[in-house]
Amino acid sequence: MFQTLEAFIQPFFTAHLIPTVVIVGIAISSVWLSFFMLEDNKDPEPIKMILGTFLLGVVAAFSAIGAEKIFTSLLQSYSSLSAYSFPSLLGNSFIEEFIKFAVVFVFISASKYFDEPVDRMIYMIVSGLGFATAENIFFMTTAGNTSDFLTIIILRFTGATLMHAATSGTLGYYWARKEIILGIITATLIHFVFNVLILGFGPELYPVIFLCIITFILFRDFDKIKARYHARKKYNK
Repeated sequence: MFQTLEAFIQPFFTAHLIPTVVIVGIAISSVWLSFFMLEDNKDPEPIKMILGTFLLGVVAAFSAIGAEKIFTSLLQSYSSLSAYSFPSLLGNSFIEEFIKFAVVFVFISASKYFDEPVDRMIYMIVSGLGFATAENIFFMTTAGNTSDFLTIIILRFTGATLMHAATSGTLGYYWARKEIILGIITATLIHFVFNVLILGFGPELYPVIFLCIITFILFRDFDKIKARYHARKKYNK
């Protein structure tokens, strides 16, 4: 039955590959975005700011590709390390986390809407999901058939898309605490461990469990920042 369904869908998939992967890539990130935006439902950010930050995250992904290529080239020029060595994975994790942060810091943080500590977490998560969307689209274009396409969707939804949101949100938490350097280090290490788990055990089980733990901690961080902000606001009245 599945083979019959695949045979029916395959011609459409082949003929409309680009619009399909773009729509699905955005949809994957939009599900997580809707989930995390519930943390900001009392004073939601303007749609134009969310969309702008999301697009900045997409741009950040392309910037990261160039930076990672330069880093990998330099690393291999001066050592015999492979692209999947620990130093390479750690360096690339840092590059991605730093660039996701940089676009928000440079283009968003001066906005009048960037006015609450929790906003740092929200906008960083949006940037991370924009970044993940660009990656999703790229990986889905490599699918040879609908079966591969569906597998990539599932793995990206439960894996890298959530990872980018979680690491960016974690960095945003430390940013709200005025500990940016610690935030970049923590986000980089989470990203690095996630990649190491995938290489060591595959993408299905341990990386997902790891992300569930990190996401649980992230929601506790949301509660901490909001409670801290409202306590200060009440005190200053």
